[in-house]
Parts: sequence; structure tokens; C-alpha cells
Amino acid sequence: MKASYALGGLGKNIAYGLVASYTLYYYNTILGISASFVGTLLMAARIFDAFNDPIMGVVVAKTRSPWGRYKPWILTGAVLNALVMCAMFAVPEALSAGGEKVYITVTYFLCGITYTLSDIPYWSVIPAVTRAGEERESLTVWARTMAGIGAALPTIVTVALLPILGGGEGIAYYRKGFAIYALIISVFYVVTTIIAVRALPNGELAKPKDLGLKELIGLLVHNDQAMFLAAVLILYNSAMYLTTNLVLYEFQFDIGREKEYTLFMLVSGVAQLLMMMVIYPRLRKKGLTNRQIFYGGGFLAVIGYAVLTLLIFGGEMSTAKLILPGVCISLANGTGYVLATIFVGDAVDYGEATTGLRANSVVSSLQTLMVKLSSAFAVFVAGIGLDIASIDRDAAVQTMEARMKLRTLFAVPPLLFVIGALLIFHKRKDIGRPVEIKQENEAQ
Repeated sequence: MKASYALGGLGKNIAYGLVASYTLYYYNTILGISASFVGTLLMAARIFDAFNDPIMGVVVAKTRSPWGRYKPWILTGAVLNALVMCAMFAVPEALSAGGEKVYITVTYFLCGITYTLSDIPYWSVIPAVTRAGEERESLTVWARTMAGIGAALPTIVTVALLPILGGGEGIAYYRKGFAIYALIISVFYVVTTIIAVRALPNGELAKPKDLGLKELIGLLVHNDQAMFLAAVLILYNSAMYLTTNLVLYEFQFDIGREKEYTLFMLVSGVAQLLMMMVIYPRLRKKGLTNRQIFYGGGFLAVIGYAVLTLLIFGGEMSTAKLILPGVCISLANGTGYVLATIFVGDAVDYGEATTGLRANSVVSSLQTLMVKLSSAFAVFVAGIGLDIASIDRDAAVQTMEARMKLRTLFAVPPLLFVIGALLIFHKRKDIGRPVEIKQENEAQ
């Protein structure tokens, strides 16, 4: 089951990686729409969609079917999301400027809504079919590793594939390349989801009680550990998403070597996967707790962003200068990627330990909600920041002032976000060990 379920995460996150990493670039650089408009649109859509996540969690909890609560939604959502994503990256060239804005607004909102249909039940199923501890961590590592590969692949290969799929270099060819690329990814997404759904069991280890809407939402809102965890991961993920959205701009408009972006993202992607597949399991076997590992990842992120901050005034930027901070940030991202799912699963157990009631899908929906809120915040900051930086997509060389502003946007806000996340995480000492804390409190 592990390999098949994880394969579903691979396909799903290749699709998500394309949308998360290249929507701003596609709308702004390829279509020529204002970065501020795009940033505001993406933020509004993701906030709207984020607050649908708990509702979707309730819908999953209320679902009754011969195939269980999760499988029907995982498959239906994947098919609908794949169709919308194809439309999203195939904006008709005949549209006027106003028509383009209406088209991208509608398709982007629909893309988020349909993704929620599949994503909430996909990750909610982990605490439903596994027990806390090694069993859950094993399935999570498998799924998150493959999902991490999926999210990383578009960042590594997209720029190299666009001229091949589009038939040449330049914006017009890239526009065609994006449309074909989205179609290929969509087909793979649906096929891998079918494989994952077929492998999943219909039932659950412990059947949750049939609760009303008010009770289910209450279990999420009153789960104080989950609320602190949300704050931690929103800040932490905002740093990572801001970096992902801006790194291509850094290569294209500051370094001036767009083709080296692929190599850089390959190195960064390998570092992230090594953390997820090799380093994290070994650290756990050596006895380190998940909290200690999260602290370590956060420390690496601080080092990476601190180095980027020092490079703002370090003369000409180069790929070589970005390698060390890039690897540090990628290792940190790999740590957060695995531990976010584990911590949310623990928050489900915490809620059951403190209330006697279990709400898998509703509490688990918090993970997707956090991802979307942080992504919304990051892309809004990126959009506004790019317009403030006055990046000229048609200029052969950017002004030094524009390049300095781009570097500042690339380094300083993420550094502050990570520090804030670590401070909140340190304050709430039971994240990652909910049941143990509950037992200690009862013993006292």
C-alpha cells in the first residue's frame, strides 16, 4: 500500500508544484499581467480556498459510501482539478487584457477549489489508517518523499522543457509549452491517483463518532495545540513559498543566467529529498525527537537566509554564491515537509486524548489550510514586492536599484518568518509529543 499511496502523492504534487511555482511567472512574465494584480488575485483565491478546507473536512467526515469516506473524493477531485489546470495554463490568445484577467481569475479560483476536493481526503487518510508512532511515520515519509519529488520536479525541469514543448525560445513559444506541459502533467496526475485509490483500504482503524457540523468545527477550533501549530507552519511555509516564487526571477533578472536555474533547482531538490529519505529516518533511529529535528531544520533555514541577506550588498550575484544558502534552505524545507504531516497527525491524537472525540479529516484539513494561507501570503508579498522593485521583463539588464530590491525581497522577509515560526514553536512545547504531555499532566 505504501508505494501505491505515495505514487498518488507524486502525481498530485507535480500538478501542485506547477501551479504553486509558476502561476505568478506565467501570468506576469508570459502573459504580461501586473505582478501586483496577480499577487492580489492569488492571495484572495488561496485565502478563499483555505477556509473551504475545514468545510471539506466536514464533508469527508460525513461521507458514507461502499468505498469509504476518502477514496471517492480523492479520485473525483483529481479528475476535476486536472481538467481545470489544463484550462488555467491555456489562456486563449484572442482574449483582450480585461478578458484575460477575468479568465485567469475564474480558472485559478476553480483550480484551488477542485484541488481541495482531493487534497483534504488524501492527507486525512493517514491518521485514519495508521497508528501513532513508527507506522504513521513510515507511511508519512513514503508519501511526503514522493510528494516532495513531485513538487520539486516542475521547479527543476520546467524551464528546460518549455522551449522543447513549445518549439522554440521566447514568450510565444513558452506560452504554447506551458499548455502542452500542463496537459501531460494532468494525465499523469489522474493515472497515479487511480493507482493510489485502488491500494487504499475502504475502512479505518477506529471509526470516528458521527458528530454534527458544530461539534466537528468545535473540535478543530478548540484544539489549542493545532492552533499553535497552524501559526508555526504558516510562517515557516511562507518563507519557503516566497523563496520558490522568487528564485526564477533572481536567476533571470539579477544573475542574468536563466539556464543555470535548472541546475540550481536540481541541487536544491536533491538536498531536500536527501533530508526526507535519508537524513530524517537516520536521525530518528539515532534517538532524536521530531522536535529536535524541527529545531535543526529551522536553524539551517536561518543560516541560509542570513547568508542571502549578507549577499544583498555583496557585489554581482552568481549561481555559486546561492549554492550554500540554497542547500541549507532546501534541507530545512525537507524537514518541515515531513514533520508538518506528522505534527498534524499528532494533533488529531491530541484532540482525542483531551476530548475523547476523534476528528481525522477536520483536524487534518488544517494542514492544507496552512499551506494555502502561507502560499497566499507569500505570493502576495512577492507580487507587491516585484512591482516595487520595478522589474522590467523586456529590459536586457535590470537597474542596480531593481536588483537590490529583488535581493532584499528574496532574503529578508523569509528570514523574519522562520525566526517567528521557531519562537512560537519553542513556546508551545507539546507540539510533536501530544499524548506524552497529556499523560504527564494527568500524572501531576
